[in-house]
Amino acid sequence: MHVLVIQNLAHEHAGVLGEVLAVAGVQTTTCRAWTGVPVPSDPTAYDAVVVLGGDMNTDEDEAWPHLQAVRDLLAAAAEESVPVLAICLGAQLLAEALGGSVQHGQPEIGYIPIRHTPSGDLHPVIAAVPDGTPFFNAHADYITAPPHATLLAFSDEAAVHAFEVGRCLGLQFHPEIDASFVAAYVEAEGVEAYLADNGWTGEDLLTVARRHNEAHRAAGRRLFAAWLADLEG
Repeated sequence: MHVLVIQNLAHEHAGVLGEVLAVAGVQTTTCRAWTGVPVPSDPTAYDAVVVLGGDMNTDEDEAWPHLQAVRDLLAAAAEESVPVLAICLGAQLLAEALGGSVQHGQPEIGYIPIRHTPSGDLHPVIAAVPDGTPFFNAHADYITAPPHATLLAFSDEAAVHAFEVGRCLGLQFHPEIDASFVAAYVEAEGVEAYLADNGWTGEDLLTVARRHNEAHRAAGRRLFAAWLADLEG
């Protein structure tokens, strides 16, 4: 199996997902899109496409010109029925690529309980973790799901935390993150100011991340293992 991973920033790497894929012996090709490397345009060259998160917003194409190429890739993957796993920014780009939208709003930061919809309770990936499992979030943009999407999960603040269109799965939350990931995130340019504007310090967020680390890593492994099993089977 060969999976294409689109990485949008250096500190927004595959984390726990990368560990699960490596243990399973999955071949991965990572496109470091923020560096200007061309985003592949043909998703059929891969068995699946993963698009990771990023600190940029989906309406910042002028500053980050690779974003439109990622949308185009996601639209092509949906058209060709190539499985997609899109996380945070990736999920937002997936929504836009398939006819949904993204709106700015009040940031949702911390370890947020993610609730299943009835469809989520029956979904092979979402149901791999219990309803109400806390997952890391640090987003200020909110998804309106594309037409014909199936809503799979939500939170108290966000109506869409997971959705599916065909073989494309979007997750607003971050199952791939662990405490070491958060440590790098809070050191990234602009993050400390962003957190301060919303009642957090980097130290506080990292303290919470360390407290949740073992359980969060375990939940991420379960979810990604379920995604891989669904992909294979």
